[in-house]
Amino acid sequence: MKIVKNIRHIGIVTKNIEKSIWFYEKILGFKKKIKMIEQGSVTDKLTNLKKTKIKTVKLKSANSKVMIELLEFKKKKKRENEEYNISRIGASHFAVTINNLEKTYNLLKKKGIRFISKPMLSNDKKVKLTFCRAPEGTLIEMVEELKSYK
Repeated sequence: MKIVKNIRHIGIVTKNIEKSIWFYEKILGFKKKIKMIEQGSVTDKLTNLKKTKIKTVKLKSANSKVMIELLEFKKKKKRENEEYNISRIGASHFAVTINNLEKTYNLLKKKGIRFISKPMLSNDKKVKLTFCRAPEGTLIEMVEELKSYK
């Protein structure tokens, strides 16, 4: 069974997003595609943080479909689950596109794969997403693009 369609982005948490944008744009030649602030109950549940606010910038190189997602956590209060720490500095996760997230979630859950949350609708209602852990602890964001997004 083929689960993953493609790799969406690589997430990198930074202390100074403007400095990181400068590096990826001016030094490495990436182009800024999306810039936003993420916050609210969905963001809190997905990050396992409370009242968090994240500056997010996605950059893309000319020859790749895979983007780099820079994240700067402006506010963060830890929750009880210390193992899950999406706000640490450095690469935090990678994301893949899934055809049917509910089906994949249920299948992988039965196989003992750990998830941070059940699949949830994003704030902009364009995708469903959740995070799971690879056996070594790497976070993988699973995203299903909804028909209105394509």
